[in-house]
Amino acid sequence: MYKKLLSDSIIYGLGAIIVKSMAFFTLPIYTRIFSPEEFGVIEMFATLGGLISIIMTMGLDSAQSFYFMEAKHKGENDVRKITTSILQLRLVIGSIVVFLGTLLTSAILEASFSESTPDHYFWIILASTFFATLVSQSLEIFRLLYRPWMYIGLSLVQTLSGIGAILFFCYWDNAGVEGYLKGVLLGSLIAMCIGWLATRHYRYWTKIEYTLWKGFVKFGLPLIPAGFTVWVMQASDRFFIMKLLGSQEVGIYSVAAKFALIIMLAIETFRKAWWPIAMEMIHKDDGPDFFRNISFFYVLFSSIGIVGLSYISPYLITWLTTEDYSDAWRLVGTLSLGSVFYGFYLISGIGVFYSQKTYLSIIIYGSGALLNVLLNYIFIPIWGLYGAALATSIGLLLSNVVGMIVSNKFYPIKWRWISMACITAATYFFVQH
Repeated sequence: MYKKLLSDSIIYGLGAIIVKSMAFFTLPIYTRIFSPEEFGVIEMFATLGGLISIIMTMGLDSAQSFYFMEAKHKGENDVRKITTSILQLRLVIGSIVVFLGTLLTSAILEASFSESTPDHYFWIILASTFFATLVSQSLEIFRLLYRPWMYIGLSLVQTLSGIGAILFFCYWDNAGVEGYLKGVLLGSLIAMCIGWLATRHYRYWTKIEYTLWKGFVKFGLPLIPAGFTVWVMQASDRFFIMKLLGSQEVGIYSVAAKFALIIMLAIETFRKAWWPIAMEMIHKDDGPDFFRNISFFYVLFSSIGIVGLSYISPYLITWLTTEDYSDAWRLVGTLSLGSVFYGFYLISGIGVFYSQKTYLSIIIYGSGALLNVLLNYIFIPIWGLYGAALATSIGLLLSNVVGMIVSNKFYPIKWRWISMACITAATYFFVQH
């Protein structure tokens, strides 16, 4: 399994580099099309889209992974029945969320922005998020089938079609923020259609497979509050910055976060390859030793990457953006630490998934979310954007510590606490100096 994890990580890494690098190739263009204020508005809509996605998905990605692998090994259900049932449930839930979101548009925008924003911007986000969640099911099927190249291909289609549409609407139609949102919508729609075509053998439309919905909902529903707490830790900083500092500062912060995506790129590469393998290793006798070793190397290599990125970030930001965004480099190292802590939960919380006690994720991430909100309230007025980045990283760190303690009650692992703590502390010290 070590070899499988390494080979899949390399493939996912190559694809992720291609897909995510688009963010850097387009950054010089976007930062010249959009002012920091406009970038701030775009970031806030992306943040709202993330929250909507959590509600629409309702933990069904994790439910599909678990039941798919269970069917594969135990043969109690046809995997096609599972993927078909998941899709049908997604369609029902997504439609309900779109309807309710449309009714609550004015209240949501008033709570999220410091200035007036057109209602139809939010309607575009509702539609694009709905399509994107349907794309994610096709992507998850490829991942569970160990077909990383198919996964990469569909991801690339979604990214490139979205970028092409954004540039068309913004350059030739001069649509501004609205053009950006329309471009994301079109990219998700195209990818959804292609994803359905590519995974057509894993779903059918001859009957409604509602008999499995209860089990999926029971598994995934507790993950909604957990997902919400994760969103709070990753997104509440934007809301505090918007209300306390304004949309221009949100724009600068979002550019810094895009550079931290260099680290997130490596993290997501690992996560994509890791999850199917983790679901298999969790049932093997040598699983605890496997997770213990992987956790240490994850922290070690992630820290080396953060140190390197922190060193070159001033030069990258000067090269790829305009002077309006020049201060963003100061945040990159701290935001990268948050990315590493976020990715680590698939290791630290392994006992929660093993025991199927997914409701415990609420406690694990809830502790970090509460601390994150409190620290944002305290730190931002004192340290500005850096305070927001620090609050996010500390909240995610606490969640992992709690997760490791709770998980050990159900799946004991002899974590290398001291080694990982020393590496993390040394990394934080370097990025601040």
